[in-house]
Amino acid sequence: MDKPTTGMLNETAANIVENLAYQVSQSHNGVITVNHLAPYLPLSLDLIRSCLDNMADGHSVVTCEQDGFPAYEFVRAGESDEEPCVDPSRSCLSCTANLAPGEKMLCRVCEESLDKESNRLAESTGWPAKAVYEHEILYLSAKSNKPYSASHLAGYSRYTLKRMQKKLKAMALAHYLKIDLDSDSATLLYTFPEITYPKALYQKNMENILQHPAAVAEDMELKLIRIIFSIAGMLLGVFLLALMHVPLPLLLGLVVVAAPITALKIWRHKDQPPDD
Repeated sequence: MDKPTTGMLNETAANIVENLAYQVSQSHNGVITVNHLAPYLPLSLDLIRSCLDNMADGHSVVTCEQDGFPAYEFVRAGESDEEPCVDPSRSCLSCTANLAPGEKMLCRVCEESLDKESNRLAESTGWPAKAVYEHEILYLSAKSNKPYSASHLAGYSRYTLKRMQKKLKAMALAHYLKIDLDSDSATLLYTFPEITYPKALYQKNMENILQHPAAVAEDMELKLIRIIFSIAGMLLGVFLLALMHVPLPLLLGLVVVAAPITALKIWRHKDQPPDD
C-alpha cells in the first residue's frame, strides 16, 4: 500500500499526474508550466506543482523558465519526429487506455484513483479552498491568453474586485501569474502562461472540486456576501422611496416578503461559466 506524505499525493496518484504531465508536454515542445496541467486535474496548483517538483531530477526532467514563468522541461519529449503516442480524444492521457463514451482525458480507473487520494488530502490540507478560485481564474484568463486587469476578470467571475485582487496577488506570489504595470493607463495587468481550458473540462473540474467541504465553504461565503449586498440594496431602496413619501409600512412589508425569496434564490443558484 502506498504511504502518503502529508500535503502531497501518494505514489499512485502522483504517478497519474506524472504520466499526464509527460503526455501534455509532447504537445508543448517538451516544456510545460503547472498551469498547463490544471485543465486536466481537479486539484490545486500547489498539489500539481509538488508532483512536478518531485519529477525534476535534473536529467530526465529539468526546471527552467518559459516566458518568465517557472517551467519543467521533459528532455527529448518534444523532439521526437514520431506522432504523439496518445490521442487525447480517444485515449487516457495518463495510462493511455482507450476512453469509454463519456470519459474525457482520464479513464475511469485513473479518475477514481486520483479522486480517492484527493479526498484524503482535502480533509488534511483544505486544498479545494484554493483550487475553486484558481480554476475559475485560469478558465477566464485562458479565453484569449492576454494580460487582463483585475476589474476585467472580476467582471466575469463570482468575486468582487477586492476579492479578485486578493486571489490574483496570492497566485502571483506562487508564480502562477505575473503582475505588470501598464505605463499608459497606470493599471496593473495580470499575465498567465498560455493554456487551453475548454468549458467542458472546467465544468467537470469545478463539479469535482465543489464536492469537498473546504470548497463549499468558499462558495457559501460568496453567496452570503451576495445576499448581504442584495438586502442592503433593498433597504437603500426603501429609504429612497420613503423620502418620496411612499408609505413605510408598505415598503417594509415588501422587504419582508422579497428578502427571504431573494436570499433563497441566491443560495440555491449554481453559477455557470461564461459562454465561450
